[in-house]
Amino acid sequence: MNPETKNPVLLGDRLVAARRNAGLNQTELGRLCDTPQSHISSMERGKRAPSIEMVKALAQALGVSVHWLLGGENDATLATMETGTEHLLADSKTPVGLATLAGDAALCDILSIRSVEWGALRSLTPPEPLTKEGYVAILLALRGHRQV
Repeated sequence: MNPETKNPVLLGDRLVAARRNAGLNQTELGRLCDTPQSHISSMERGKRAPSIEMVKALAQALGVSVHWLLGGENDATLATMETGTEHLLADSKTPVGLATLAGDAALCDILSIRSVEWGALRSLTPPEPLTKEGYVAILLALRGHRQV
């Protein structure tokens, strides 16, 4: 296999592993990255290489680093580096409603918010600021669309 085709296949293997680890199907990942399920499928099979913007969106949605997704040895996840509650609370760019949710440890425990869900909530750009309750409503709506 030549080096030009090796990267998409490696990325595809990593993409499948990260998606399954996040508990998402291709359609759900597509929604988080604003791309069709067929594009996710093509990338996973190594038939299509994503743009750098898509790689960033995939990494964010899946809670993994871009470096790891592209074949790097480091398996550090964004869950511990960028989307954990501590990071959300420390980041001055975190919307107030999301920071309030992240600061409510009891509610976070009850909701058992996964790193991929924190990433999805953090990636939102609503037209108006959301309250803590607004983020909870969106989280529950996202979970309602999950197929079991």
